Amino acid sequence: MTQVTQRTGGTLFSWAIFPIAMFGSVALSLKVFETGGSETRALFLGLGFGYLVVIVAERLFPFVPAWNRNHGDIATDAAWGGTGFATGSLVGVASTAIGGYLGSLLSASFGSTLWPTTWPLLAQLVLAIVVVEFFHYWIHRFEHEWDWLWSVHATHHSAPRLYWLNALRFHFLDTALLNLGFVAPLVALGAPAPIFVLWIVASSVHGICQHANMQVRCGPLNWVFSMAELHRWHHSRLVRESNTNYGQNIILWDIIFGTRFLPSDRNPPEDIGIANLPAFPMNWWSQLLSPIRWKRIKDASKSAAEHPL
Repeated sequence: MTQVTQRTGGTLFSWAIFPIAMFGSVALSLKVFETGGSETRALFLGLGFGYLVVIVAERLFPFVPAWNRNHGDIATDAAWGGTGFATGSLVGVASTAIGGYLGSLLSASFGSTLWPTTWPLLAQLVLAIVVVEFFHYWIHRFEHEWDWLWSVHATHHSAPRLYWLNALRFHFLDTALLNLGFVAPLVALGAPAPIFVLWIVASSVHGICQHANMQVRCGPLNWVFSMAELHRWHHSRLVRESNTNYGQNIILWDIIFGTRFLPSDRNPPEDIGIANLPAFPMNWWSQLLSPIRWKRIKDASKSAAEHPL
């Protein structure tokens, strides 16, 4: 593992950067709602602050300096970012319909919606994260354990380095599943619109912090959030290490189901990716088609392993 060169202020930075980005973004969005601002304003101000902080932080105090150099992956990550936005917009309609149907069944059974709308928005956000994470945990875990789902999720693990933009490297089918696991439960439970905005802000900023190439220390917060110190192990080439830390935002369900992993005797790997799939494509179009070419990719990878150059 490349040793990180400590610059003046590095220790303070590593402890402060995640709270500043994460809590600052959420606080900014909450302030917009408290002052009567629109959902659109709350969304873009929160996201804008978080993204700006992380992008600058990667340049000031990188975790692995080599990861700040282009690995020929920026165009692919950017393309998946645009694809993910379009997919979320389209699938959101279907997810809302499914959630609405489930919500009507719940309302008929209980006589009203189950969501605690009288709680402060911050408390409602915490509840939303816990609820959504349960569904995302199992979606993510099954994507690692079931081969036909791994054929979709492998796109995310094909990243050759960790930096903020590859937090968006998800196949559109992966994005569709995660969107369903986010929107449908909250709609079914009757969560109000501001909670969807706050969840998007919190989850998006956490996601780029989780993948960011910046020096970060979370200490006791590693028992709450599924942050970079944990998530870097999830991108290990060793399956026994990568099949851990499934939490998207919090580590609660990993703790409960025994998949939290944070060794103290070594640093996370710098060489990341998919060890047994050297034939996995690295451009957007080929990755888009990879689930239907899955057998061909596995056969080519096996052949490459048996007949190395």
